[in-house]
Amino acid sequence: MGMRVKRNKNGVVFSFTGELQDALEAARKELDKKVQSQERVFLQWQFEKAKKARDTYEKRIEDLQGFIRLAEKELAGKENNP
Repeated sequence: MGMRVKRNKNGVVFSFTGELQDALEAARKELDKKVQSQERVFLQWQFEKAKKARDTYEKRIEDLQGFIRLAEKELAGKENNP
């Protein structure tokens, strides 16, 4: 007795074994457990920390690229006007 999910390009298909009422109760119980779990809190914390680190990393790449463009333009200007 359990609920399974299949995802494809056309959408989501749910299936279950046993009685629908039993599958529904099991799904509600699992949902409550997952919503209130400390693992969920931890995963959310990890996600936010990783996203912040990635955003900082990508911003640094953008800053370096901007500086390099500006420095190359400045040096090219000095070469043309000694």
